[in-house]
Amino acid sequence: MQILLIVDDEPNIVEGLASQFEQRYADSVIVLKSFSGEHALSVLRNNKVDVVLSDIRMPDIDGLELIRETEQLWPKTHFVFLSGFDDFDYIHRASKSSIYRGYLLKMEGDEVVLEKVDREIRLCAEEMQAEIEHDQMRDFARRAALESMLRGGGSWQDFLSQMKDSWLHIDTKRPIFMVLGKCPRHRAAEGIQMMPQLNGLLAAQAPGLSYELLFPEDGTLVWLLQKKDESLSFGAEQYIHALFGAIQQQLNDTWGLAVSMIIGKACSFGSTLEQYSRLNHIYDMIARDTGSLIIVDESDYSGVLLNNDHRALQERFVFSAFVHRLDQQLHTGTRESVRELFDEYFGKAGGPVLRVDGLYSEQQLTLFTLLLTFVREKGMEGSYDQTLTRMLDSFLRGENRAEPEQFLGKMAAFCEDLCKQRIENEIHNTEAIIRRINRYVEDHIEDYDLSLTELARMTGFNPSYLSRLYRLHTGKKLSEHIDEVKLRHAQSLILSGTMVKHVAERTGFASPSAFILFFKRNTGKTPRQFFEEQEQSAAPKGDPAGK
Repeated sequence: MQILLIVDDEPNIVEGLASQFEQRYADSVIVLKSFSGEHALSVLRNNKVDVVLSDIRMPDIDGLELIRETEQLWPKTHFVFLSGFDDFDYIHRASKSSIYRGYLLKMEGDEVVLEKVDREIRLCAEEMQAEIEHDQMRDFARRAALESMLRGGGSWQDFLSQMKDSWLHIDTKRPIFMVLGKCPRHRAAEGIQMMPQLNGLLAAQAPGLSYELLFPEDGTLVWLLQKKDESLSFGAEQYIHALFGAIQQQLNDTWGLAVSMIIGKACSFGSTLEQYSRLNHIYDMIARDTGSLIIVDESDYSGVLLNNDHRALQERFVFSAFVHRLDQQLHTGTRESVRELFDEYFGKAGGPVLRVDGLYSEQQLTLFTLLLTFVREKGMEGSYDQTLTRMLDSFLRGENRAEPEQFLGKMAAFCEDLCKQRIENEIHNTEAIIRRINRYVEDHIEDYDLSLTELARMTGFNPSYLSRLYRLHTGKKLSEHIDEVKLRHAQSLILSGTMVKHVAERTGFASPSAFILFFKRNTGKTPRQFFEEQEQSAAPKGDPAGK
């Protein structure tokens, strides 16, 4: 989503253009309004703006100072001037700015302005895409060399002799971690196309890590990871497992991309080829034929490579996959999908994948731990906590061993109920968010800065997401709701006898003329006409004012 800022000390111009742009762009562009240079600068300090459409001559901060400040804050912004005068000296000085994108006269008409802003909005998007493509081309050679090294196409010494140190995101003299990811081969190309999203996920969730993301073979992803600061004290192996567990779930939930993962131990850069082969071997041994989503650690399974006890390892893996999928279903699934999952692993159709009477005690405890964590994470203590405690107590007394099928049935029913309650809570939470927004708008309707951006900051949501969420659950735009509340508040003030200039101030408008324009656009009447009509309709019969 892009942001357009319109700046002019003539409110009718700002309101008129903003209305047209909002209709033109709908939810794809956020339109911010400002009626002074000082306020516009405040907006720019709090929002990354893509295009600024600004008057030149303003009483507090003129357009030249505003463009200088904008260039310092956002050097990629496109700045367009709109003025009622041929300010050639202003134009000459403004053109020296790297973000200056043109000058329009107000007398040229709205259509010229709309077309110019359309072009700048489009160019902003194209420039952003071009920068991404440039970075991708620069990184292509580095990734190709690293991928060739993993495939055995050269030694790491050869790689280092060919590459510039500044090209690498990791320090080859320090230990690194490798994570091997496997996605379905028929979606291998899709995995490569998702590189920006994959990079974005890791960069957002782990700013303390440096990394390289590689695609050495079809359906195979490899992350080489390293702590940016050697002094960081977190337990690296556990941290990376937790991190990639979250990334794995997001890939599956958001894009439907099932990526199984093997988390490698720390090793030297020179050992990456051997580790890559080892992680592939672990994957081939335990996961290739299962079709299930897994995440396991090399340290848990590398020892098994030295013996032939594959069956026990396979059973351990299958249970790990079940627990992982159950966790996903509890967070995103339905009662029906939870039941299907239990049937898939423990059902009788085609023979059960897991035998409930064959589960180890620690595996059953793992289930209890998963459920207890979920209950507390979602704030479902109380009856759920008590039920889980009774089930755990029964397990510790050994009652499950006598009736394993009954234990499984209780566990499945409990999980189904948790899923149902989570869905109900999510609906209530969304309703609570909507109520919070509406209450905030009512309480702050006299604030000048009340806007979608401010409400997004208050709720902690992305503005685009918040706008869609509000429209989905109320059937109207958030900006429309703000205008409705402003209008009701203004009508109440007018009927109480408040002067128009004070009504304008108390409803967040910079001037009476801007308020009158807003009021007439929404009611078809001026504030005075509205007041007189209401007075006449309220006058008793026989009163001259009611005639």
